[in-house]
This record gives sequence, C-alpha cells and structure tokens, in this order.
Amino acid sequence: MLHGVLDPQPGNLGFALFDGDSKIFEYDLPMRGRDAAALPGFVETKLADAGKTLADVKLWTVGSGPGSFTFLRMVAALCAGWKYACPETHFRCVPGAVALAGALDLADGEEGFALYDGRNKEILCFGVKRCGSDYTASGTAEVLNALQAETFFASRPEVKTAVFACEAEAVAKIIPPAIKVVPLKPSLAILAQNKTVGFDDILDDLVYIRPALY
Repeated sequence: MLHGVLDPQPGNLGFALFDGDSKIFEYDLPMRGRDAAALPGFVETKLADAGKTLADVKLWTVGSGPGSFTFLRMVAALCAGWKYACPETHFRCVPGAVALAGALDLADGEEGFALYDGRNKEILCFGVKRCGSDYTASGTAEVLNALQAETFFASRPEVKTAVFACEAEAVAKIIPPAIKVVPLKPSLAILAQNKTVGFDDILDDLVYIRPALY
C-alpha cells in the first residue's frame, strides 16, 4: 500500500513516498513566505512523475512539529482537504522531531533531544525516546534561554542531541559548549515506519511548545 509522508521542517517541506517499507522517492521543497502556494502542485507533480496520483496514496503520515504554527496548520489543512476529496484515504500525525532525533540511533529506552531555533535567544527542546524499533515523544518539551539551557543540560552531560543544519549556528549560541549537537537530515522512513500512532484521521494534534508560535 502506498504511504506518503509530509514533514514541515524549518524552511523546508520533506516529502516522501513509500510502498510498504520500500522508499519510492524523497524530495525537499524550500518553504519561505509565498513558497507555500506551490505545495499542492509540488506534491501532485512529484506523484505524477512516479506514475501515481493522490487517489493512489491510501495512507499519509504528517509531521506534527515542533515548528512554525502557520506551516504546521497549512499542511494539516491541506491534508484535511485531501481527506474530504478521498474519504478512503487515512491520515495520522507523528511529531516531526521523531524524524530528526530518530536519526541519532538511540539505544532502546534512551532519550535524546531535537533542538530548534526558538528565536528571541531561546531554543526549543523536544525529547524523543527509543522504544524497541520505534521512536516516540518522551514527554520533555522545553523553551530554554542560555542560562536555563546550562541548568537543563548540567544533569545530562552525555545526552545525544540533533538539530537541523540550517539552525545549527543559532542553537549553538544557546546551549553549553560541552554539549555536542549533531546537524542531521530527518529520516522520513522513521516517520513512515512508526507504529506508536494509528491512522486515526486526527490532523489537529500538533506540537506547539510555544503556543501559537512554536
């Protein structure tokens, strides 16, 4: 069964299509300002290039953040429209942070963190834990300035952290120098293969660590 993944990321949308566990394609679409208007056409064009249509994709996983309030809502609204047009298609939301921190290759039961540029001299810190072959939210979600980050990481000196390459410089200004931050490309396969969330068609379960903004 064909399974699409849409993951809103800082300044970018990750889009991948899978047939079971086999990846058919993966693309990135820069998303700045009015670039968002190109999203529906981009998805349909890439599907057509692979000989597919929206109606052929019966399952969709949507990255639910953390991220831009507007971007997350826009992607969720687009998927809700597709659901209306194709009622037999099913959707779910999985935190996009799973795709980023999951690439850290955590040990079973180990917690790692996806870090984001929160602007205003702060970072967003979202915890991800490995549970068997899956990655899931650990329950940690913090907004930290430099002083708070020093306290937060003091008890976690060996913690694994991941960041988007485009935000690595900004994040490095906030976290303690001893904490190693790894710029990683999110693994959309980890989102697609997640078994902790069913295809419940709930598209408003979005992660806002900082309400209405991030």
